[in-house]
Amino acid sequence: MKININGKSIEYTLEEEKTAGDVLEGVTAWLEESGMLAAGIQLDGKDVTIDEEDWKSTKIEDFENLDIRAVNYLEARVSQLQTARDFFSLMRNAAYNSDKDTLKELSSGYKDVKKLLPHLLAEGTVNADSDMLDKPLEDAGFPPADGKECNFQAIAACTEGVIVLLNSRLQETAEPHKKALSTALSLASIAENLEETAVQLQTGKDKEAMSTIIVISELLQSLMRSLSWLPPSENAKEISSQMSSMLSELETALQTSDTVLMGDLLEYEIKPWLQELPERLNIPGEKE
Repeated sequence: MKININGKSIEYTLEEEKTAGDVLEGVTAWLEESGMLAAGIQLDGKDVTIDEEDWKSTKIEDFENLDIRAVNYLEARVSQLQTARDFFSLMRNAAYNSDKDTLKELSSGYKDVKKLLPHLLAEGTVNADSDMLDKPLEDAGFPPADGKECNFQAIAACTEGVIVLLNSRLQETAEPHKKALSTALSLASIAENLEETAVQLQTGKDKEAMSTIIVISELLQSLMRSLSWLPPSENAKEISSQMSSMLSELETALQTSDTVLMGDLLEYEIKPWLQELPERLNIPGEKE
């Protein structure tokens, strides 16, 4: 048995592996330690997928070659985000054009693509599961069928929301430095008026204040994700640690409905920190 990764043979010592599936499990674990993922698999020249079970039970003595195409984790993430975004873009465009035939064709691929959503989107304030779109799409008449009403506008709206999220995650992953800079500038701009948000909390205007706090929280989480894709640095590590601490303090204040603490955090801790953030990320700003 030979194991090839990206066309190059590797030495692999069998331990307790008895099947092709056992070998794949061991090799992928080894790849993950190196920041790599299996993106394609061939067993004796035949394409197979991780989701298939039949080939995994093939005994070691019954096959000669296991070929694996490996990519680094960043490349895999970008590819998955692009695949999901492009698929939902096709769905949205078909809905905009009231194209039942195309929506029918896409319905078979939907089951596979939606499995990516928890991995790509679930984080922080964004909840995602593989069935998150099933009910709204079903209510809108997807997948189309003869004699079934189809609310094309509702289908387009469902997919548009997911596309926006996927595009944002794609920017964070594919262009982390650019996204980090733009996010930091947005946070610094919001910080200019945080005294007003603190006053809103003290005068019973919680709804207006909470909308600002939610935006800040979401932008901070986006910034943390962007920084995680950049080469490691002490500066990025320190900023991420401080962001985690601030988010934790805000969460505690929210859970206890402590508006005084929230107001103090916003005005005296978070505001100056956000205003300094662009410079700390080496963003050239306009000086007055």
